[in-house]
Amino acid sequence: MLHGPARAWSIVLMSLLCGVLSIILLHRPPPPVPEPATPPERPLTPEERRAPYRAWPMFQGWPLPQLPSDTPAPEPGTPPPAPEPSR
Repeated sequence: MLHGPARAWSIVLMSLLCGVLSIILLHRPPPPVPEPATPPERPLTPEERRAPYRAWPMFQGWPLPQLPSDTPAPEPGTPPPAPEPSR
């Protein structure tokens, strides 16, 4: 452990180092970030909609996820539509 003037000078030196690093790091502007190139928006094909579930059969016994329907959700408070009769 340092004693006397060596301890005082080490504290001054560390304070000076922290001050210089703070000034350099806090006052330097960050480098410019390029804008990410976004592909043009287009509707997904049915194959692209199912792509995340392609490996699902690997998990034997797990229930298959259901894709969201293309029809909009009914308004709250309206009765649900009658089920279609199966053939």
